[in-house]
Amino acid sequence: MRRTLSLFLGSVTALALLGGPVTGLAKPAPLPLEEAVRLLNEVGETADYPNANAVVAFDRTYVEFDKTGASEQWDHAFVKILTDEGIDECADRSFNYHRQYGSVDIVLARVIKSDGTEVVVGEDLVTDGTPPEIAAMDIYETNYREKTIVFPNLEVGDAIEYLIHETYEPLIENAFSGFYVLQQFDPVVEASVTIKGPSSRPLKHVAKGGQVDFSETTDGGETVYAWRATELPKIELEPGMVPAAQFATRVIVSTSQTWEELSTYAWNLYEDRCAADTSVKKVVADITEGLESTEDKIEAIYYWIIKNVRYLGISMDRGMFLEPHYASYTLEKEYGVCRDKAVLMVAMLKEIGVDAWLVFLNPSRKTDTEVPNIFFEHAIVAIRGEDGEYRYIDPTLDFCREMDCPYIGDRWVLVATEEGEDIRKVPHIPAARNSAEITESSTLSDDGSIVGTVTITGRGMYEGILRTIARSTGNERIRMIAEGMVQGLYPGAELTDFEITDSDDLYTPMTMTLAYRIDGYALDAEPYRLFRVPSASGQFDVLFQTFFHRFTGLEERKYPVGIGVTLGMEERAEVEVPDGYLVENLPDDVDYKQGVIGLSMKYEYLPAQEGRETAIVRYARDMTIDSFQISPEDYLALKEAVRLAERSAKSEVILRRKEG
Repeated sequence: MRRTLSLFLGSVTALALLGGPVTGLAKPAPLPLEEAVRLLNEVGETADYPNANAVVAFDRTYVEFDKTGASEQWDHAFVKILTDEGIDECADRSFNYHRQYGSVDIVLARVIKSDGTEVVVGEDLVTDGTPPEIAAMDIYETNYREKTIVFPNLEVGDAIEYLIHETYEPLIENAFSGFYVLQQFDPVVEASVTIKGPSSRPLKHVAKGGQVDFSETTDGGETVYAWRATELPKIELEPGMVPAAQFATRVIVSTSQTWEELSTYAWNLYEDRCAADTSVKKVVADITEGLESTEDKIEAIYYWIIKNVRYLGISMDRGMFLEPHYASYTLEKEYGVCRDKAVLMVAMLKEIGVDAWLVFLNPSRKTDTEVPNIFFEHAIVAIRGEDGEYRYIDPTLDFCREMDCPYIGDRWVLVATEEGEDIRKVPHIPAARNSAEITESSTLSDDGSIVGTVTITGRGMYEGILRTIARSTGNERIRMIAEGMVQGLYPGAELTDFEITDSDDLYTPMTMTLAYRIDGYALDAEPYRLFRVPSASGQFDVLFQTFFHRFTGLEERKYPVGIGVTLGMEERAEVEVPDGYLVENLPDDVDYKQGVIGLSMKYEYLPAQEGRETAIVRYARDMTIDSFQISPEDYLALKEAVRLAERSAKSEVILRRKEG
């Protein structure tokens, strides 16, 4: 099933039913059974789509909007099942809505059997309830709804057909927006979107991600816009890929002519909700009491919100323009979606004399900026820095010690201001801002044993990820992870000590410290001793180890990898060499830079000297992924960096016993 960013469903129609030039389609109606059976037989078999679990014969969207921006939408789809996996894919369909602003009605839902009969889905197989992600939070929230159709007794060769009617109240007065994704995770024979509205409210529109035919006709004060794409290939699932809405064939429309008007509208929508009542004023006074600097007060407010107001993370893609709650309501309930927490923070900041604004953005995908539209996933806060530029703060990041938003770089944001602002691109945040910091100090003995201490911490998002891991697993599980790190160095390696800071203490950097001992670590090949610098194995970098194993298994990729943030890793190690040995050979250095991927691995020998009684082998590794997404081209560079790191990690330091 194709969706238009959760709230809007896309549409497609079969070649058997549509042909010729693009024209505006009529309001959809269920297929006569005879025609449905004919389509089932003609749309194709497994041999025609060898890599697909189902084929979408058609998926049609028809929309009518009026001058107020209110709209009705009909979504009509016909999908044939090709495999057992396709049975699971087609077993149900869900449609989200917010009942304060819209409704979802099932006009038709049925199974067309391969023998030519039909099974109409009964009311007992249609549910209307709280979305599972909200129910799991045990929060009373009645407006967010999910209507689900269950298709019974599906078999390979059957088809499902459904026709859905939706209504939407305008989120912006006298304005309409739509985002329609035509391409799906199954091949689509033909996709179409038809939109009818008053000519006095002309649509700005763009089609992206593939060939889409378009027509526009005007008659009697109404304009019909029609888009159609044919033979759309399936979107291949790849681990860690960005959302399909970034690259799939899609159509974006809006009657809003500029981003500035959306910025001003959002400011008017939110401004009165950001007023502080007596309860908000009291909390601000209490948590800032005794603090002198404005920065300390801002930090106190940020920490208080992320610790005391639960984040209700609901993916409703036009939710940033839903009517927000008052700051006092969110304070009382102690939970809220992103815009609620942002409103509360703006209200609290105003109480200490700091101007602040709401900011809208898309963390998971790149934003299509050609058409001003309301489709943003997330809301955060902006204040002015000392240089006059915006500083961005995300009060939903309850794991992040640093206030300045670590993932915002290179993203398009819309700041809601009274005067209205154009959409803007935030300056780049380098990987060093979100970097691991791993230090190791170890001593190699003449008998070949090695003892060492490792400290693992980080900056920005990396430090926050460590904190999240600690909170979600608990100290005992973290200790087991540390034992796994050490045991991965060498058979028989022993974790001798372990400490970790309090994951709930946001004023203290999240830090893990461990000590180890490994007997027989250095290979005795008299007069030589051979060993590997333990840190060079990469065992102490939890995130990069997980990331590499999860995302670098494919030979190549069609789509970008969405890591969400620039990432870095800085690793430093010193190994004390036993007396009586000289360094005969060090592993080769690595210096690799391609696109957004960088890797440097360097070894250095420091002989004993005055002030340092023992000789030292020093090791340094710096790894950077300097983008929040990895393109297919940069993915190949990442794989090469991983290969170079693994090869270097296997290389050994060679010591030679001094003669005499």
